[in-house]
Parts: sequence; C-alpha cells; structure tokens
Amino acid sequence: MIKLIELILIVSATISLITTIVLLIVYKLKKDNEYSGQLPKVTVFVPFYNENTHVLRRVISCIESQDYPNEIQVLLIDDGSTNSTLEDIEGWISVPHKYQYEIVKRTINQGRKGYALDHALQLGIATGEVYIVVDSDTFIQPNGIIELVQKLWSHDKYAAVCGYITPSNYKSSFVGLLQHYEHISFYGAIRTAQDKLGFVPVMAGAFVAHRASVVKELGGWSEWLVEDIAWCWKAISNQYKTGYAPKAKAKTQCPLDTKSLFKQRRRWARGRVEAYKIAWKTHWFAGLCSTPWFFVTATQYIFPSTFILLTVLAVFNIWIPIVLASLNFVIYFYLVLSYINDYDLKNDISLTQMFKAPVFKILLECITWLPNLFGYIDELSGKKKIWLTR
Repeated sequence: MIKLIELILIVSATISLITTIVLLIVYKLKKDNEYSGQLPKVTVFVPFYNENTHVLRRVISCIESQDYPNEIQVLLIDDGSTNSTLEDIEGWISVPHKYQYEIVKRTINQGRKGYALDHALQLGIATGEVYIVVDSDTFIQPNGIIELVQKLWSHDKYAAVCGYITPSNYKSSFVGLLQHYEHISFYGAIRTAQDKLGFVPVMAGAFVAHRASVVKELGGWSEWLVEDIAWCWKAISNQYKTGYAPKAKAKTQCPLDTKSLFKQRRRWARGRVEAYKIAWKTHWFAGLCSTPWFFVTATQYIFPSTFILLTVLAVFNIWIPIVLASLNFVIYFYLVLSYINDYDLKNDISLTQMFKAPVFKILLECITWLPNLFGYIDELSGKKKIWLTR
C-alpha cells in the first residue's frame, strides 16, 4: 500500500513540478496583452436569492460607481426570493441613476445560479457585447469593470476573464482567515501565469466577464452546478482562451463556519469533475490535454492532505516525493513573490503573510479534504445537483 501511495505521489509531484516550472518560465518571458481602443457596451448580470438588502444595495452601488466610458446595462435577476429584498431594490431603481437597471423576475428558484443567468439570457434583453456576472455579495472597485473588459478585449480569442477577488469578511473567523490567505497568494499568482498561456482553468465566478458572441455560440450556464469552471473548460476545449485581470479587484463574502465551507468546497470539487467531463465531450484531444491537471487536483482531493502524506512517507524513509514537493514549493514561492512585485500588490500581502500562506493552505487542505472527496463522489454517482450553500 505504501509503495502504491509513493508511486502516485511521485507522479503527481512530478507533474505539479513540471507545471510550475512551465508557468514560471511563461510568466517571466511573456508580456501581458494590452488594449487601448474603444471599449464595448456591457451587460452586468446580478442574480440574487433572498440576499440581505443592505448587502445587495452595496453591490449595486459599487456598480453605479464604476468609471466606464461606455454604456452599462444592469440586469438584477431575482431568482424566486421570498423575502422583502425585491421590493426594496424596486424602490432603489425607481429613481434616475448613472446606468440602466432592469429587474428580471423568476417565480421559482431551481437551486442553481446557472438557471437564473440563462433565464435572463433567453429573454433576449441583454444588449452588451460583454456579459459580466457579479455575485449578489461581491463588491467591485470603481475601476473593476474597465480593467476586466480591457483584458477581455485585448485578444480576440479571449472567451472569459475573471478578476482578483478576496474575502471581505475574513476577519470574523479563523475559517475566513484561512480562505483570505488562499486568495491573496496562491490563486492570483497561478492565474496570472496561466493567463499568459491563455489557459486559466478555474474562473472566479463572483466577478467574471464573458464575450457575448462566445456565450451565444457555446450556450449558457444552466447545464452545470459549478458554471464558472465548466463553462470555462467548454470554451477552452473549443480553442478559446480564458484569462485573469489582477487589477480588476473585488471583495466577496466567504463562508465563516466549517459547515458552510464544507458545502462550498463540496460543490467546487464536483465542478472540477464536471469540467473534466465537458472537456472529453467536446473533443478527445481536449480531454487528453486536461488529464494531467485533473490528475494533480484529484490526488490532492482523494488523499487527506499532501502535507500529511509526505509526513507519513518521511516516517517510512521515502524521500523522493518529499524532495520533489519541496522543490515545487520553492519555485511556487518565487512565482508568488514575482506576482506581488510586478502588480504592486504589497498592500494586499506582506512578506510575513507570504510565509504564513503555505501554513494556512495546508490547514485548509486538511479541513476541506472530506468535502472535496464527497464532491467527486457526488458527480461520479450522478447525485442530484443542488447549490448546497443557499
């Protein structure tokens, strides 16, 4: 059994090390795409379900404060709410504002964000050349939309681009703090490097821009439970690019207790299996190319924690995967440091926090192992798809 685990970890660590080296080389050699021409009209989709009135008002106020040189249409999609939020928002938009606001009503909540988005899409009222999805608890900075659209418009093959999202409420609990360190260090650095390859496999669905023409070509989002990951893989499999805009900043609310975190990570893990299946359905070559990435993430999910397993192997005096993982960490750390310096993010993460981040990541891995495993089982067993966190 130990030999089998050793072999799996060696393969996984080798793939991970090669991937990190490639990402670092590409990051260092390739410049960012830039766009300085006329920017297109934008439609912002804000689906909400029983959202706190004050939170949703703040979300809309952040959209209203955007510094964008063209029209912004905002579709506020009520996904069958049963509280008084809808009435309050109707009152808010009844007076003139800088941008155009419309309410889209659904009488029944079907348990998935993708259904709400597709409902608005099917009405044919979205006028923008860019569709931006903003979660009902996500607060974007005044330059958020312009940074996101400039990135999306910098290359004709970009199908979707996500922004730099960090938790806004992380100080309220230790669970929130773990997620804060995850977002401010590893997520951004890896996505920036992946962007330069035109291949960001996991979009941050709380603040993401889609090219409208590609959405019309490939279809909407309701097919999947985790629409931001699966749609992204469908686009990549159809030879489009996906990107990341580190200057398009937003804050969102994260789970603050283990029960909510478990539900979120269970759903996210299922989304990775959905994405892998989508790649194979689109084209066998796309599925083949996505297999190394899926293998590495599956290894992390199936076993309790890479750290725990490496400790066990050390006890049995098995050092090859430990050396590979350690080397990978050093390169990974250098990539994060380069990312912070290049994008002037020193106010977001200090050097001290950088050293803390791996420790917090290991703790988070240990906590979320079981829900990650359940997420894989959910998709492989064909369990009914429900949002879990609503």
